[in-house]
Amino acid sequence: MGTSTDVLVVGAGPTGLTLACDLRRRGVDCTVVDRATTHHTRSRGKGLQPRSLEVFDDLGIAEAALAAGRTHHHVRLYSGGRLALDLDVPARPPQPGVPYPNLVVLPQWRTEQLLRTRLVELGGVVRLGQELVDLHHDDDGVTATVTDGSTGTVERIRAAFVVGCDGGSSRVRTLAGIPMRGESHEEHFVLGDVRIEGLPADGPSYAWFDDDGYLAADPLDGSGTWQVQASVRPDASGTLQTASLELFRRLFAERDLGHARLSDATWLSDFSPRVAIVDRYRAGRVLLAGDAAHVHSPAGGQGMNTGIQDAYNLGWKLDAVLRGRAGHALLDTYQEERRPVALAVLTSSDLGHSAFFSPRPVMTFLRDRVLVPALRLPVVLDRLLDGVAELDVGYRNSSLARELATMDLAGHGEAAGVVDHIRFRSGPRAGDRAPDARGRDGDSGAPTRLFDLFRGTHLTLLLFDGSAPTGVGYRRMAETARRVRAALGDDVRTCVVVPADRRPDHLDDVAVLLDPHRDAHHRYTAAAESLYLVRPDGHIAFRSQPAAARPVLDYVNSVFRTRAPA
Repeated sequence: MGTSTDVLVVGAGPTGLTLACDLRRRGVDCTVVDRATTHHTRSRGKGLQPRSLEVFDDLGIAEAALAAGRTHHHVRLYSGGRLALDLDVPARPPQPGVPYPNLVVLPQWRTEQLLRTRLVELGGVVRLGQELVDLHHDDDGVTATVTDGSTGTVERIRAAFVVGCDGGSSRVRTLAGIPMRGESHEEHFVLGDVRIEGLPADGPSYAWFDDDGYLAADPLDGSGTWQVQASVRPDASGTLQTASLELFRRLFAERDLGHARLSDATWLSDFSPRVAIVDRYRAGRVLLAGDAAHVHSPAGGQGMNTGIQDAYNLGWKLDAVLRGRAGHALLDTYQEERRPVALAVLTSSDLGHSAFFSPRPVMTFLRDRVLVPALRLPVVLDRLLDGVAELDVGYRNSSLARELATMDLAGHGEAAGVVDHIRFRSGPRAGDRAPDARGRDGDSGAPTRLFDLFRGTHLTLLLFDGSAPTGVGYRRMAETARRVRAALGDDVRTCVVVPADRRPDHLDDVAVLLDPHRDAHHRYTAAAESLYLVRPDGHIAFRSQPAAARPVLDYVNSVFRTRAPA
């Protein structure tokens, strides 16, 4: 028996589900298979970082994630039996340019449930109990052999592309012959989801560091279920204890926490953190994403989020290639952009792991005497939270990131002068995440924001006329918008950002964002006439000063197969 699809996604975790949702909303025929026979209920990766929430905003589930999760974080950290840190971090309000500033604690099974619900709304489904056993790829596509775990039925699925989102022990990676290189830490950990009585269900998270190792308990949903983690060391015979309810009870009792009564372990697991990454993210028409491409310590809560953003980077590129709007070279930029990000995450998470979990005396001293006390300083805590938020992740070195800026040294007309040019250089660069900004719709006057313009499957062209707008400038921008729309059609949305409270003349057929408080102009350092082309994944593809048509059309024609020549 055989079937066909545009993209076969192997693995229905957060990475695979994010990719499937992104593809389905673009109209791409997408099949998702997973060898598990039921949807799991394990907490696993339980933190959604701000950048992942922006991805979820685009997919239409950010508000559901916020409603289901926790953004107020209270941590009590004990060292050597005494309270070393009592840190209460209330949820931060939306910041200028950042609508989702908080880490959201949400069990991974719940995150996957939200994504599956969205996938069903988009016409997709997860096929459980389907195990990939073989792959054969050629110039035209990939033939995947899948077996049904309950019936033994063998199915051959012909796909234009296969994406392995099947975790650290990826079958797709093995069958594609892509090596993963790295090493494991010597420390061993046990973790599980258990019910705890005697600790407040809606109270703080706890962490204990002492000579016996590390123990932590984190409330999940206010119902009395906690995720418990602990480090374990081999006994005199070299034997390591595996995760069990009895082991967790003993570890709590050893720390004089006998009042905490543990029961109902719904998930138990053992692991030694591994730091590893693949040599390449693509072998022909087979690609890897998430843990299939990179694994590392959970320190910093980056793993699941990095996988979600792998998928977000890949989805629009697969769609463009499948529709013939771009050549296969566009898929090479997936590895070009995402592998350096994964390497940086591996390095930072490994440093964080060593800083807090290494048993070496010098690291223990630094943790207790330097790192933990430093967390009491608001500036240090803010830097730490910003560092893991992933809002600074960008692709400035990508071949897709280009910019052009010229200036008028005499300061005549609307062209950028020296000061304007300097300001523009300090703004968000090509490859950076495009920041949000608030304004009003040019037609209705209703409050809106740039993320409302970005939301969807298109590129977005922003045209700024700076602080000295003129009718000539607006006519030129309207013509630029028309020519870009002629080249890209429905694949682009154009908008002129006006530093005023009413729609100007000369822009009858162009969308307008009113920016009376110049929030958007400030975020994009558009003191003079400027142009930004934003990718479907919310990163700046191209920017120029002034907002001339020729440079952006040259860029568009170099990346995409357009409908009209430059």
